[in-house]
Amino acid sequence: MFRSIHALALAANVALAACSSSPEPGDPCQPDDADGILGDTDYFAVTVTDDGFTPKILSSQNLTDVTLKLENQGTTAHGFAIACLPTPNDKGCPVESCFPARSTIAPIGPGETATTEFEVPLVEGIHRITSGVDGDAFEAQFIVQ
Repeated sequence: MFRSIHALALAANVALAACSSSPEPGDPCQPDDADGILGDTDYFAVTVTDDGFTPKILSSQNLTDVTLKLENQGTTAHGFAIACLPTPNDKGCPVESCFPARSTIAPIGPGETATTEFEVPLVEGIHRITSGVDGDAFEAQFIVQ
């Protein structure tokens, strides 16, 4: 019984380490940071109308703590959702890099605002931002540096 409890505890620690946002030295699933800068804090005020987002490009360092305020100045509901980025590999690593679920803001009505806080993922690249509403054809970008 002690061995099974010990094995469960070890498995839980391994799983937690795999979910950690801090890169482990030598981990083949953790990409190199191109500019050598990890983590920061950013604040973005984003406006959405029936035609799109302003600003259209958000840029932040990987592992940055972000506060994002979305204001809907449109005439219909709009939200904020960041798509995952494919990370194809042959090392058994995750095949996509995603922002945490809390980075998504469900559609809000005209004149409403919503704020969320989240951490930028480690993998660098350009993620597509949509409003998360069927019929909205506009997009923006979130660049992870």
